[in-house]
Amino acid sequence: MVFIEVKSLAGTNYIRAASVVAVQYVEPKKCTVVLGTGVLLQCTEAAKDVADRIEAVIAAEAASPPTN
Repeated sequence: MVFIEVKSLAGTNYIRAASVVAVQYVEPKKCTVVLGTGVLLQCTEAAKDVADRIEAVIAAEAASPPTN
């Protein structure tokens, strides 16, 4: 389980990359992260930046062998 850091309106949040369902564009420097639980997280970062971090984490998890 890997967490990523996102800057939200209320401060910094750490979310599981695998829990993200969508990243919605709001404004050039704002986005909404939609989690699988239905939670909407308002962020003060560009949607592309957040989506790129999520994709990087998921790709790294897929490339690394499972540890027991």
